[in-house]
Amino acid sequence: MTIPAGTLVPRDARDFGSYQLIAKLATGGMAEIFLARPSGRGQQDVLVLKRILPHLAEDDHFVTMFRDEADLAHQLVHKNVCQVHAFGEYAGTWFIAMEYHHGVPLSRMMTRLSKAGKMLDIRMVAGIIVQACEGLHAAHEARGPDGVLLNVVHRDVSPPNIMVCGDGLVKVLDFGIAKARGANSRTRTGTVKGKNAYMSPEQILGKPLDRRSDVFALAIVMYEMLAIKRLFHRDSDFLTFKAITEEPIPDIRERRPDIPAGMRAALIQAMARDPNGRFENAQQFANAIRSSLATLGGPASQNDLARLLFTDFGDEMAARDEILKAADEPAPPPTPRPMTGQMHIQRTPLPPPPLPPAARSGELGSARPKPPTIPVAEAGIPSMIVNNQGSTKTELPPPVPPLPEGVIDLSANVPVDSWMANPDTNLLRAHRMKSVLSVVAALVVLAALGIGVFMFLQSGDKDSTSDPKVVTTVPADAAPKPEVADANTSMSKDDILAISRFGYLTIKANAKTTIYIDGKYIGETPMTRLPLAPGPKKIKAVGPKNKTKLLDSTILGGQDTDEGTLIW
Repeated sequence: MTIPAGTLVPRDARDFGSYQLIAKLATGGMAEIFLARPSGRGQQDVLVLKRILPHLAEDDHFVTMFRDEADLAHQLVHKNVCQVHAFGEYAGTWFIAMEYHHGVPLSRMMTRLSKAGKMLDIRMVAGIIVQACEGLHAAHEARGPDGVLLNVVHRDVSPPNIMVCGDGLVKVLDFGIAKARGANSRTRTGTVKGKNAYMSPEQILGKPLDRRSDVFALAIVMYEMLAIKRLFHRDSDFLTFKAITEEPIPDIRERRPDIPAGMRAALIQAMARDPNGRFENAQQFANAIRSSLATLGGPASQNDLARLLFTDFGDEMAARDEILKAADEPAPPPTPRPMTGQMHIQRTPLPPPPLPPAARSGELGSARPKPPTIPVAEAGIPSMIVNNQGSTKTELPPPVPPLPEGVIDLSANVPVDSWMANPDTNLLRAHRMKSVLSVVAALVVLAALGIGVFMFLQSGDKDSTSDPKVVTTVPADAAPKPEVADANTSMSKDDILAISRFGYLTIKANAKTTIYIDGKYIGETPMTRLPLAPGPKKIKAVGPKNKTKLLDSTILGGQDTDEGTLIW
C-alpha cells in the first residue's frame, strides 16, 4: 500500500512489528519517515521510525550504510545528540527507531524570523550554539567498546540538523553521513557528502576531515543566525565552493553592530579557512563564546530558550498534539508478529534536565503549551527577538476554534518555504490536519531522512536588498565601522584549481530510476548537477521491472554533462 506523505496511516496498515505507525511524514529517494509509537503504549512513547524503501532492501552497499548510521548513532549518548532507540529488520525492511523531538529546527526559526524582519538576541544565538557545541564535542569524543576514539565527523552540520526543543534543550541531529573509525561503508571516489553551503574548504576539496571541519560548519550556522542571511550560498555549486574557499567573508558587524568583540573574534577563528587556525574542538569554541558574554549574563539558559520557543513558536509546538489526538481513537489491539533480526539498544538513561514552566505545560498530550507562570518581562528575561523597531514583542496566534468532534479538515493549502529549500507549511493553519502533518514533517524529517547520498542545496533564500531595521546599541568594544573579516581568505593555487576540476552530471528519466556509477549505488533520478571527479564513467540505470540501460559518459572538469531523459 502506498501512503502519501503528510497523511495519517490507515488503521489496517499501522502494524509494523512491535510498532504502530501513526502518520507518514515524508518520503525520499532512500527512506520514508513515520511518526510512530511502540504497540500498546501511550503518547509519551512517540518516536520517529525511519525505514528504507523496498527497492533498496537488496542493495548491499546501502544496507551497510544504513547499518553504519544506526551503529554509530547508538554509541552517541548525550543530552544534546539525537538518540537511537532500536535498529532492526521486519518483513524484509530495515528500520531505525529514534528519539522524537518536540521542537523547531533552526532552519524553521530562521525562515520565520527572516519573513518577519526580526533577529535573535545575541544571548539566544549564543545559547543555541553553545549547546550545539556540547553535542558535537560529545560525538567527537565518543569511544568504541575498545575505549579508542571513534573519530566521528558529522559532515552535515547545518540549520535543519540542529533542533531547539520545547524544554530548551538543543539537539544535534542526523549522523546519517557521519564518518567514524571502523565504519563498513566507504565514501565513493569523486563524491562529496553534505550541504554544500555549510562545507569546510577541506571537505569541498576532498581532503581528510577531522572535528575542526564540523567547527567551521557550526560557525557558518552561527553567522547566519546572527545575520538572518545566507553566508556562502550562491546560484551554483561551483560559485558556492568558490565563496567558501576564497571570497572575503563579510564582517558580521555589518548586520549586527551589537556583537561583542570577543564573540566576533571567536566567530572569525572558528571560520578560519586553514584548519590549523581554528579552535581545536567544539568545546573550545563554546568556551570562547561563554567568555565573550560574561559581562552580559552569559549565553541564554535552557529556561530562556524554552520561553523563546513558547512565546514565538508556540503555534508550531502545538501541531504535534493535534495529529496524535486524531490518531488516538480506540482501535483493536494489533496482532503480534515476530521480528526478524531486531536489535533493541539498551543504555543508561540520562537524568532529565529541569524543565521550565513553559516546557512542563507543553508535554505530550496537552493541546497547547500554557504560558509561563511568571511573565517574561517580570522575570527579567532579556530581549529574545528584536523587531524592526528594536523592541521585544511577544506575539501569539489567536486561539483556533475547535472543529466538531470527529471532523478532520484536510482542505488547507500548504505553501513552500524557501530558507532551506525544503517543504514547509503555513503556521497560521496548524489546526488543519493537513497543515499539522506538514508542520510535524518539517520539524522532524530533516532529523531522520537521508534523502540521497548528495544533500546539495540547489536553491535557497534569495536575500532581499533591504536588511531588517534593527535598533541596537553598539557595545563600547565593538568598532562602529564595518570591515572585511580576516579568516585566512587566501587559498593555495592547487586548492583553487581543485574546485574547478569538479564536473557535473545531470540525468533524468520518465519513471523512477536507480543510478549506479562505476558499480557504486548513487541514488534516484532526477539528478541535477551531481559533482563528480573528471574522467570516463560507466553509468548503469535500473528502471521499472528491473530493466537496465548502460551508458558511457565522460565528465569534464568545470563543465556540465547532461545525459538527457531516459525513456522506459
